Amino acid sequence: MAELICSELSKTYKNFQLAPTSFQLESGYLTVLAGKNGSGKSTLLRCLAGLNTTCSGNVSLDNISMKKYPKDYKNQIGYVSEEITYFMEKSAFENGQILGPYFANWSVERYYTFMDRMDFSPSKQLWQLSKGEYMKMQTCFVLAHQPRFLLMAEPLEGFDPVFRREFLSMMQDILNEDIGILMSSHITETLTNLADYLLFADNGKITFHCPEQMDAFLSKQLHPKHTQIRDLLSRHSQEVTTT
Repeated sequence: MAELICSELSKTYKNFQLAPTSFQLESGYLTVLAGKNGSGKSTLLRCLAGLNTTCSGNVSLDNISMKKYPKDYKNQIGYVSEEITYFMEKSAFENGQILGPYFANWSVERYYTFMDRMDFSPSKQLWQLSKGEYMKMQTCFVLAHQPRFLLMAEPLEGFDPVFRREFLSMMQDILNEDIGILMSSHITETLTNLADYLLFADNGKITFHCPEQMDAFLSKQLHPKHTQIRDLLSRHSQEVTTT
């Protein structure tokens, strides 16, 4: 079991501050990072991924400090986000050849296994991909280097309902490999019915909620019109469990 420990992590911009936050996540569990646009979700994920190098506080994964050993830390982290830029004029296959060897545990066989499961063609140049296809490619790539934790920024955007079910099933398989997942989502389309834990971002403040706290907390946050969305995600959860 790997532990991702966040200690008094904060980041200050000119017009926004991520307040000091501390929490501990374990591998093998799904944590949903929920909140509205501009609430601090992306800032937190960037800090945890080691991309915001000027953040205060510290993050460690299995006692590997992000600040002291950034290369070793990043080898254990997979980050999926629309903002991440690969070699856009090259194909997914070529990106794997170029970038894969930079990761200690890179597996080209694993890369192709996930691309096959996602029904994704490795021959397309990345600039030709839709938003959903680009998220598929990134997910395959980061899983191929076998991280201990997977950080995902709004991964379900751009997926059709049919593939969304397959994607959620795949994420369950990843959890079964003892990989931790931290996945951000808008509060109106959250995955809290599937989550083991919840991080909620509100105007730069991050609060942590364990399973027994989530229902009571969300009942105060979700508008009644979002009930259908929660019911849909609940059905997804049941289908994934019984599949």
